[in-house]
Order: sequence, then structure tokens, then C-alpha cells
Amino acid sequence: MSSPDVDVVIVGLGAMGSNTLMQLARREVKVLGIEQFEPGHSRGASHGGSRIIRTAYAEGAKYVPLAQRAWQLWTELENLSGERLLDKTGGLVIAPTGSAPLLAPIASANAHHLPYELFDPHQMRQRYPQHQLDDETTAFYEEDAGLLRPEKAVCAAIRIAEHLGAKVLTRTEVTEIIPDAKRPRVRIGHEEIVAKHVVVAAGAWLTKLAPTAMSRVEVVRRVFGWFESDDAAAYTAERFPVFIRTDATGSYNWYGIPSVDGSPVKVAVHNWPSLDEPVDPAVGARQPDDHDAELLADIVTRTLPGLRPQPVKLQSCMYSLTPDHHFLVGGRADLPGLTVLGGFSGHGFKFATVIGEIAADLAMWDKTRWEVDFLSPERFDKID
Repeated sequence: MSSPDVDVVIVGLGAMGSNTLMQLARREVKVLGIEQFEPGHSRGASHGGSRIIRTAYAEGAKYVPLAQRAWQLWTELENLSGERLLDKTGGLVIAPTGSAPLLAPIASANAHHLPYELFDPHQMRQRYPQHQLDDETTAFYEEDAGLLRPEKAVCAAIRIAEHLGAKVLTRTEVTEIIPDAKRPRVRIGHEEIVAKHVVVAAGAWLTKLAPTAMSRVEVVRRVFGWFESDDAAAYTAERFPVFIRTDATGSYNWYGIPSVDGSPVKVAVHNWPSLDEPVDPAVGARQPDDHDAELLADIVTRTLPGLRPQPVKLQSCMYSLTPDHHFLVGGRADLPGLTVLGGFSGHGFKFATVIGEIAADLAMWDKTRWEVDFLSPERFDKID
């Protein structure tokens, strides 16, 4: 039997795949990354000019150590690349006083002894007058939050990995992945690549390439928009932190990012009843329309009145939503030789650096020091 062609193949070089590639290359592993488009493309979920990073994680205290490590690795990537990838702006969670969406980041912060502040409506109007809010609203503020530049970050990680010896194939479609405990294989056209391990980080395309892992994942469309102001200085990173805003139930949830590198303010919906529109990844998310513009304009008019209500630009992306909106990270008994990274549910980009480290651990040693059992790709198997 011939030896494997490479130690590890990574399928998909978006946020998670690019960082896994870099981590393995830094460990002098013989690694090949395959991307069906060009790095930094806009066909998935690693584009849009900016992403939020935060630490006091409302989605669960188990994420906090991962977020802290992600911060360290983002700073490291920034230093290695020589590019500005990260801005620390502080972050707000704005929600009805006493509601679960407000109590969640408080609980996460308290569990890990993270510093934070709570602002009542009067304090918010004094400190952040850009936000319109009523007297029944409170804001949670943490200093350790900010924004990332996704396209630049993906390209930087790939560039560093290649410099360290990683091989990369772009504009190359993987048609099949064949699991095997010792010799998993990846097919591209008529060619078959044999590896010791395969990391599948194909985003929405996991539904095709690892269907058992993605059987309970829904790929849906989301839209974000950019809005200008007559007072642009009031919406820079120095004066306007990243924010998440929600109703008392958390069912209606949107976010905003300050002006980045001269761009307008970004506002987008995260959760919204009846908004989930299924997407075929091969076709891509439908382009934004007037309804999208009207929805975002209404949010801006009601909550950020200093912004002009008509977006100057709109863009679509894809969310891969798991039933519990937590990630898929790890292996499956029915997919030997594979590590699955997927289902990042619209809040995963900030973790890309630490997910890359974890995936590299799993590819090399089938274990990691990080607590990721709660992200097991097998956790939904017993759910009817």
C-alpha cells in the first residue's frame, strides 16, 4: 500500500479552514488546503468587511475560554501578517431590563470574573447618544470586544501557511470525501488524494460533502447593510462600540459595527422570526431586495436615528444553523479519519483562530486541551 500523499487535507479555506491550514503549517505538518473559489470570496460566510468579536459570551460561559484564546491568536495573526485585522472598540448588549438576553452576558462574565459595566437609559444617553432607547432598557458593556476584518484575515492566514510550506489549490472543487480511519481520501475531478486525516471546513457545502454530520443543519440567507450619517465622526470605532440589540425574548436580534476604514456603519439582522429563507449553496444566497432594505431601514429609523435610513449598500451571506445554534467541531464514529467544522450559526467567525488550533490538534492527535465536547457533531443523533 502506497504512503499517503499528504498528512492532512483541508477542504474549504474560509475562516476555519484557513486558520487550520496555518496552524498545521506552523507545526511543520505536510498539509494541503483546497478551496473551490478564491480566498476571501463572498460566496459563503467569511465576508462583509467586518465581524464582531466579544468575550462575555451570551451564548454560554463555556465559550469564554475559547474567546479569550481566540483574542490571543488574532493578535498573533495580526503581528505575523503585518496587517491590521483587529480593532478593540468595546461592545454593548442592549436589551430590556431584566430580560434573558441581558442576564446571559452578565452570567457569562461573572462565571469567568470578567469586568463589565451596566448602563441605565440615562447613562446610555450620556455616553452613547447614537442609540435611541426607552426607559425599560439596559446596556451591558464590556471592554474586551471589537471588530475583525474577515476577508483580510482569511487571506493573511493562507498567505502565512503557504510561506511555511503548505500547499493550496484554489478554484478546485472537491466532489467527494471518502472516510477511512487510516487513509481518508478526497476526490477532485478524476484525481484522488490520500491523506492521514481530512478536515472538512466547507461551510454550507458540508451538507453535500459530509451529509450525516449536517443532517440537522439548515442553511439560510441573511442580509447586512451599510448606512451613512451626517455626523460620520460619531460612528467611528473610538465613539461607537460594536453592539448587539435584542427584544426580551431574544427572538428579534440585530447588531451593528462602527465605521471601518472609512466605510459607513454596518447594521444586520441576526435572528428574526419568519426570516429564515433556505439556500442551496450551489446557487448561493439570493441578492438583497427592497424588502431587505425596508427591514433594515426600519431598524435604523427606530434605534439609530442619526443614520440616514436608506442603505448605501446591501450584501447577502449564508448562515449554517444548528438546532441549538452551537457549532459542530470534532469527529463522528461514522466518518472515520475526518474532523468536521461547521454549523457556525452566524456567530462563529470570531472563534476561527482557536477553532483552527483545535482542528490542528484533532488532526494530529485526535484530542485537544480545549473543552469542546458541547460542540460534538454527534450530539443531535438521538434527537427524533
